[in-house]
Amino acid sequence: MHGGVKFYRGSAAAARSYVEADHSRGDDYYLAEGSGVAEHYAVNVSGDGTVIDRRPDLDGPTYEKWVAGYDVSTGQPKGRLRDDDRALRFVEVVVNGPKTWSLAAALHPDLAAAYEAAQTRAAEEVIGWVAQHATTRVGPRGRQVQVPVEKIEAAVVRHYTSRAGDPHRHLHVQINARVHAAGAWRGLHSVGVVDSIEALNGIGHAAVMCDPEFRTALAEHGYTLDDSGEIQQLAPYAGRFSQRTSQINRNVDRYEAAWRTEHPGEEPGPKLRQSWDRRAWADARPDKVVPADGVDLVTRWNVELHDLGFRLPIEPVEVRATTIGRLRRDAAVDLVLTRLGAKRSAWNAADIRGEVEKLIPAVGIIADRAARTELAEDLTARAVACCRPLRERGDVPDHIRNLTSDRVLDVEAKLIDAIATRVLQPVQRPGRITNSDHLDAAQRAVVAALAGDAGLLVIEGAAGTGKTTTLAAARAALDAQYRRLLVVTPTLKAAQAARQQVGTDAFSAAWLIHQNGFRWDQDGHWSRINLAREQINVAARLSPGDVLLIDEAGMLDQDTARALFAIADRACATVALLGDRHQLPAVGRGGLLDIAARWTPPTAHLELESVHRFVDPEYADLSLKMREGDHPADVFDALLERGLISVHATDVERTAALADIGAASEDLIIADTREQVGALNAAIRDHRQPRDERNGEPVTRSGERIGLGDRVATRRNDRELGVANRDVWTVAGIGDDGSLLVTGRAGQRELPAAYADRHVELAFASTVYGAQGETVDSAHLVVGETTGAASAYVAMTRGRHSNVAHMVADSVEDAREQWAGVFSRNRADLGPGHAATRVDEDIERYGTRALAHSESLQAAALTDGLAERPRRLEERQPLSTPPRGQGIGR
Repeated sequence: MHGGVKFYRGSAAAARSYVEADHSRGDDYYLAEGSGVAEHYAVNVSGDGTVIDRRPDLDGPTYEKWVAGYDVSTGQPKGRLRDDDRALRFVEVVVNGPKTWSLAAALHPDLAAAYEAAQTRAAEEVIGWVAQHATTRVGPRGRQVQVPVEKIEAAVVRHYTSRAGDPHRHLHVQINARVHAAGAWRGLHSVGVVDSIEALNGIGHAAVMCDPEFRTALAEHGYTLDDSGEIQQLAPYAGRFSQRTSQINRNVDRYEAAWRTEHPGEEPGPKLRQSWDRRAWADARPDKVVPADGVDLVTRWNVELHDLGFRLPIEPVEVRATTIGRLRRDAAVDLVLTRLGAKRSAWNAADIRGEVEKLIPAVGIIADRAARTELAEDLTARAVACCRPLRERGDVPDHIRNLTSDRVLDVEAKLIDAIATRVLQPVQRPGRITNSDHLDAAQRAVVAALAGDAGLLVIEGAAGTGKTTTLAAARAALDAQYRRLLVVTPTLKAAQAARQQVGTDAFSAAWLIHQNGFRWDQDGHWSRINLAREQINVAARLSPGDVLLIDEAGMLDQDTARALFAIADRACATVALLGDRHQLPAVGRGGLLDIAARWTPPTAHLELESVHRFVDPEYADLSLKMREGDHPADVFDALLERGLISVHATDVERTAALADIGAASEDLIIADTREQVGALNAAIRDHRQPRDERNGEPVTRSGERIGLGDRVATRRNDRELGVANRDVWTVAGIGDDGSLLVTGRAGQRELPAAYADRHVELAFASTVYGAQGETVDSAHLVVGETTGAASAYVAMTRGRHSNVAHMVADSVEDAREQWAGVFSRNRADLGPGHAATRVDEDIERYGTRALAHSESLQAAALTDGLAERPRRLEERQPLSTPPRGQGIGR
């Protein structure tokens, strides 16, 4: 189970219409006669425990009432209800599993029954966990506190197939936004649910993965699971089903986009959508055969698997499980905290629970719900006890990430010590730098500092300020002194570009620290082998007077940064950090550039000021405003006037427009997530490749079809093959076995079928992390709900001639509001010190956790009959800005 929390706002009738129309013919086949559109649960939480009550199913009318916030049995509203389109109706998470589980269920009715029962138990666990940990906020604005809920309601919408009619068993678990607490119906604190997503995903996955009934059913049919949970015998065939599902969905989206163009302001009805479904199915299949009903559909699944080469296992296999008693709980807790620390600076108990729930099935435990839950809760409690609070106070809400570990704190402390020691060395610049007439004043100052003598330099520059030109001049100045400029970057791809453009040695940071004896594993354990100088690769050796320049330093994690400083300290080399704090942060614990900027004196902190990249000088000024996040509404209006904002009525129309652009040009198209990028890639490819050219093209394990002329990216470094992660290539040949011949900037490469199947993807569009460092003629940004300030700034500065933001909005005013929201989102992980200040900010924004003795007072204070708050009661409420404890960062 993976994914995020989705919010549903707006019309209850629209939610009902969507749910009723979202069942395919396969769903109708599986659902019993008289089944409602959703299962209904009510959960009561008290000192005696949690009671989950399965209520009668919701049909269309009662589901609509439930969404709107009414008690479906009495018809009474749950408190004071909002009726505007922005009102939150419910939050949703999805309980699903690997595609192969659904394929196996399609083949074996008894296995399907076991899987369905396990999913039901998983949904109940998720609902129960939410009820036990959800809160609502009570009190006057500015003085609100969070109190636990006493009652929630949930709806579960069950699907057996995907929208395209392929096997895809999944449950939509919807938590109603009206909850009961402190004597009244109130609004759910939805942020708390979002911050608990790791626990919800972990519980949903482990509840099925560890289910004895489901695992026994799999083993009886001869199926075994790999480490990720995929059924090994079916995994090679899942990609074909995923590819067809994706194709059918894109066909429907294409029909809808064309229809909306011809019928502006209208909405398609259920019958029209059903006709699109049937047409899309036919268009996606060479035989054009559309199953007439669910029985026919299931038969076709079985036939297709057989035609792909799948044969049912002959013999059952043994269920092999690790007993709970064999698990070393102290070692498990240490591993959980190490994994969390490798990914982030701070966490909450829900993050711990999520990591625990990943660990339990990974070590092979199969156990009933009670035993697994006891183990998970015990490991979580032990891990929480081993954490260090960032703020030592008893009123921090559970969802706020206030926990860290001694190791995380130690790494940042040692990094700060290394920086603080280096800044004590004064900056000494050399005499006149020759051959610098092509540089501006700020660039010459940077070259002089790099060619001089310093312990640490921090060099910042906006996008397009000529960092590559400056480094090339610095390399020449250092060469003249018989000194070496060694550039390291966060990625191998960036290192290759630096080597080519700057003309100096350049390596990935991971390669350099590995050559110098540092070792780490996928869980986050670090160690160092003490190597003599002659044991280190010659290219990785630093000498006194050398300059170790860390490019894109803002994207470097703290563990790698600490290792690089240790290498430079041992060699007595200068360290220079080059980057931009306004561009993309590290994936994990970052903040190197921010920490160094705080400690570095002005003489060692230089800024590249003039933007040279853009053809339009006025756009250069706009880019600097985007960098600072200043006056986003004014920037939006200026971009709109230049034709650089494109507002689309729906997402399908935006995708169709971008597919046209991608098919007709080499423009760079950028989106937030890999899911968005994957959808855009496939849509663009549909526009570029005629259907009759697709026979014999390989389909990757992720379900992407690869053909001649396609632009693809390699997604895993492989020195033997000569490819780097995110290298972009064009397919020039396809072998009979699925191997690929590709060409790119680095020349020609042959990719074996196994590598192509797992590590090659279409690259007509890119994530923003894949686009950073690129410079093109024109770029396009897909602005979504998760787009943040750094992502927008990076994406809107890739194109020399134009950079267009594509938004889905009801009006220009709505788009302007969305744009302003983008530049208010910045959740970069800048280390535990910064995380501590974020705890204070979150408490200020969301309120403190109510202490047990004050909850009844809060409830009394908020009753409708209390017209005026007594003075002595007011004084007992938490302050709007609570006193800060002596925790981390003080």
